[in-house]
This record gives sequence, structure tokens and C-alpha cells, in this order.
Amino acid sequence: MAIAVIQPFKTKYLFGMVTSLLNRFMAFFIYEQDEKVDLETTTKSLPLNLGTLFLLIILLVESILALVDDNLKLAIPFVVSFLILGCSFYFLRKSKNVIGQRSFLGIIALILAVFVIFRGNAGIGVPWALFFPFIVLIYKGRNEGSLWAISFFLFMVLYFAIFQNLLPQKIYSLQECVIYCLLYVTAHIISYSLEFLRVEVLLAKERIILESQNQNEALEEVISKLSHQVRTPLSNITGVIEMLRTTTLNNEQRDFVNTIHTSSNNLVNVVNNLVMVSKTTLQEPQETINFNLYNTVNNVLQLFPYEQSKARFNISLSADIPGQITGNSLKLKQILLNLINSIIKFNKSESKITIEVLNKELMPEKVELIFKITCNLIYDTKQETHLSESFFNQQELVKLNTSKIINQFDLTITQKMIEVEGHSLSIIPQSDKTVFEFGATYLTSISKLSSAMPTTPEKKTTPTVTQPTVQKEKVEMKNANILLVEDNFSNQQIISLYIKNEVKKIDIAFNGKEALEKFGLAKYDLILMDVQMPIMDGFKATQKIRELEQSTNSRIPIIAVTANAFPEDREKCITVGMDDYISKPFQPEELILKIRDNLSK
Repeated sequence: MAIAVIQPFKTKYLFGMVTSLLNRFMAFFIYEQDEKVDLETTTKSLPLNLGTLFLLIILLVESILALVDDNLKLAIPFVVSFLILGCSFYFLRKSKNVIGQRSFLGIIALILAVFVIFRGNAGIGVPWALFFPFIVLIYKGRNEGSLWAISFFLFMVLYFAIFQNLLPQKIYSLQECVIYCLLYVTAHIISYSLEFLRVEVLLAKERIILESQNQNEALEEVISKLSHQVRTPLSNITGVIEMLRTTTLNNEQRDFVNTIHTSSNNLVNVVNNLVMVSKTTLQEPQETINFNLYNTVNNVLQLFPYEQSKARFNISLSADIPGQITGNSLKLKQILLNLINSIIKFNKSESKITIEVLNKELMPEKVELIFKITCNLIYDTKQETHLSESFFNQQELVKLNTSKIINQFDLTITQKMIEVEGHSLSIIPQSDKTVFEFGATYLTSISKLSSAMPTTPEKKTTPTVTQPTVQKEKVEMKNANILLVEDNFSNQQIISLYIKNEVKKIDIAFNGKEALEKFGLAKYDLILMDVQMPIMDGFKATQKIRELEQSTNSRIPIIAVTANAFPEDREKCITVGMDDYISKPFQPEELILKIRDNLSK
């Protein structure tokens, strides 16, 4: 009984040891196996490196057999081939250069040609060459891999038909030549079919992952919008209740008001918890890996076969972009997928899309890229040119309309994904085309990943607007002139009620453009700025005000009054040049206190 129990245990233990050793053995031959690399690089490197290992073993055996037989005609080429392949494989693992990888494939092809020419001691040199299509198709893809495989096949045909006839004695008979050629063609067809299936499976999985990410982002966007819509009226309710409590009420009325006040505060907590839980659940740490930019972009384009999308693509990468970069390749794929989806969706004709990647700035261990997607989609901008050009040039007017175009193209989520890294999405409509442009920053050396790029989501790194050093005169709140920038009429009334007894004068602007016009005509001591407004939002208006102040060496305090309640919302407000931030709903005392603090600074 004991033996019956111990025997399966030993078998299971030995099987586990063997499996563990095999896993370690296989992991060693994954290219850059000690680094985080994308799945495509991993799946390509394993067959190449294993094939190289077996080829080295075969060359070593052939060399030893030839030396034992004193056959120097065979020994010399096999020994030289063994040394060349070993050294090339060592340097390939140290290099990330695509040209070096192609040279290595060329060396493998030449060594297999040696097998074909000299046949080998056992006469089985050609069969080893049948593995060449499998290696090159997996590593270089169906198109370029097929060119490599066909080129080697043509060499074999020429050697069998012409070159071996120049030798004193033929090495291969006609029958052997025909059989080897047919076997090679069969190997090419099988390898092409396997690579086709592998790529299709990977693309299908990748599309599922990207669409799942989009659904998560969309859900977060819905919750964020819902939060914004609820917070605004809720802020008005809590504010009015707070003001009502200060009036003369009988005991019964006071009980009613206190009940409403408590319930509204509970509702505020519910909204805050709902949004924060969704934010924690949906935002996952960004995975930073080492990836090839061209392959990543090309993989996204393969998700749009012409039969389904009616889209034709061109890719152009600047020559000074490193072959391998480090960053979140999944996010880049998701951004490109969303942009191309929108172009195809809104383009009534066949889409002709050019993706151009430029190297804006190459810093030590970092590279800042500009992605330009040009398509034949024509967007009518006539209805968008209603703004005065007193403060803006034509290029700035286009940027002001970008937010409206983004909403029409359903690219709000994509815009946020770009902005969270400190970049922006620009959409530039022209008479015969539309250009989508965004930036991205990546590392050029993965070895410094642990110190240069944390695994948790990075905070936005947009440079803060330079604030001029000025001597600002302190203003008493009762003497202050306030500019309230708010597009909602109810919100204007409520905020005015909060502060009308505390300040001298309140002016109102319905959007950022109107705020700029009033700013140029009157002197204000403080601005209460909403964030989400039509025509021009609060961020752009603040940036414009700060630019105008640089020429006058002055600075007016700006407080963001918004329903956007996330920490990153506050950070963005401070980044663009605002001095303070208050999120709805808030109590009247909170707003009054912030105004008093900023006036006295």
C-alpha cells in the first residue's frame, strides 16, 4: 500500500523536475529573456534561437565527423560556419538593431547553403534546409519571410540545375533534386499556413483586448459625465439649503430643512464613493515593455483588412527613431485603433490613411515622437468659424474647435488617454484632407526602466505655465470686483447669491471667449472660472489670460469652480495656470474662504 502511494509521488516529482528544467531551458533561448518585451518579439525569438541552437549542434557534429575522417574539404567549411554562427548569435542577443537581425538571418541562409553544397557526412544536408521557411516566416512575417524562403529556393534550383553540373562529379541525382525541391515547396506552404493562423489568432486576441479596454474607458467616461451632471444641481441644492438655514424658521421648518440638508450631504458622499470606486476599479497600472514601433503600428493596421474596412494604409517612420523603444504599447495600439475606427466610420468613400511618425526630440534615454495620421476625410469647417479674431490667429481658431470635432468623432476617451501622459490631440481639417496629430514619449533604454519609469500610472507631466513675479496689491473682499465665468444660468444665480453680500461687484461671462473680452476691457481682482464651457473652455481661457499678463507684468487670481472632482482634475487646473480649485458641491463658506485667501495673497 505504501509503495503504491510513493510510486506516483516519485513519478510526479520527477515529471515536475523535468518540466521545470525544460521551461528554464526554453526561457534561456527567448531573445532578451531578462527584459519585458512584447508578445510578438517573444514568439519570434524562440524559434529563431532554438533553430540556431540545433544548427550549432549539427555543425559541431558534422565538423567532428569530418575531422575524424580526415576530410578537410568538409571539415574546414563546417568549422568556419560553426564559429561564424556562434559569434553572430552572441552579438545578436546583445544588439537590438534590426539590420543586425537581418544580417544574422543572412548568415543562417549561407550556412544552410553550405549544407546544400557539401551535403554533409551523412548526406542529409538538404533536409536541414527545409526548416529555413519556418524560421524566416515566423521571424520576418509572411511577406518578407516568403521573400527570404523563395530566394533560398531559387538558390537550390540553380545549384541543382547548373552549378553542380560544373563539378567533376554530381552530388545529387535528378530524382533527389526533384524530391528536395518538392519537399522545400511543401515546407514553405505549411510554414506559411501556420504563420497565417498564428497571426490571425494573435490579431483576434489583440482586438478583443483593445475593445475590452475601450469598454472600460467608456464606462469610466459615462460615470464621469454622470458625476458631473449630478454634482452641478446637487451643489445648487446644498447651497440653497445652507442659505435657507440662516434665515428665520420655526422649529418645524428647521427640522424639515435639517432633514433635507442631511440627505443631500449623504447623496454627495454616495456620488463621491461611486466615482472613486469606479476610478480605482477601471484604472489598471500601465505595463511598460520593450517593443518595436513599426511592428506595433503595423499590427494595428492588420486589424483593418481591406475587405471589411475599405481602407488603404501607408506607414512612414523617421529614420532616427530607435528600433526598440520602451513604454505602454497597448495604449498606443488602443489610440491608433480608435482614431482609425473613427476615420473609417465617418469617411463615406474609400479611406486612404497615411501614418507618419516623426522624432520631435531625442533626449538621453528618451524619445519624444509625433504621430501624424493624414486621411482623405473632408470635414466642413465653415460652421465653426464664428469666433472673433481679435485674440486668435487661424491656427488657434482651429485648435479651439478641436474639442467639438473630437466629440463628433467620438474621440473623447482617446483624447484623455493622450492627455494623461502630458500630450494633446490636435485635429486639423483642411480643404482636401484631415490631419490627426498627437505626441508620445518613450524610453530608448529598457535597462533603466526601474529607475526612469515606475510601474504605477504616472502623473501628468505637462510643464506648468510660467508665472511672472509681480508685486500684487492685497484687496479687501468687500472692495473686490469678481468675474464669474459660467455657462449655466442656474449656477450663475446660485454662486452670485453666495457672494453678492461679500464683494463689491460681480460680472458674468458665459464662456472663455467672452471672459477674455471682458478681461481686456475691465479690471478684475479675481476670476471664478468654470472648466467645461462651449466655444472656449476654462483651461484655454486661463492659458490666454496668463499669456496676456506676461506683457503687463500682472497676475489676477483664478479659482476653478467645477464639477470635475478627481485629483488629476485639480492638478490639471493648477498646471494650466489657475491658482486654486473648488469642486461641486461645496458650501458657501468654502467658496468665500477661498476667495478671501486668494485676494489676500
